[in-house]
Amino acid sequence: MDIAIPLLSAIVGFIGGLLTPWIKWKIREQEQRLVYRREQIKVWRAAISDYEVWDNGFGNTPEYASLRAHMRPDVIKQYESDSTLFVPGGRGEDVRKHMLLDEIARIEKSWSLV
Repeated sequence: MDIAIPLLSAIVGFIGGLLTPWIKWKIREQEQRLVYRREQIKVWRAAISDYEVWDNGFGNTPEYASLRAHMRPDVIKQYESDSTLFVPGGRGEDVRKHMLLDEIARIEKSWSLV
């Protein structure tokens, strides 16, 4: 019994020493992912709000390429389809712009940023 407690303490200390760096790394990784995702949301919204980029074809920008990877397939199909007719009205004149902003809001919610 005299040797069991120090041995158990050594084993627990060793395991704790192995787990602590891993736990810190996982926490740092999660924080970095959160920062990256917040920045992506900001970049996407800024690019969509930039009328100069928008008028020159937002679909050809790197911002759209990174956003597209997270969009639902049905929204991509609607946005990229030449045969889809967009009728202005409702929330604003540019339906496609609002479609993308809604998709960004959905992504933001799915990432638990709101």
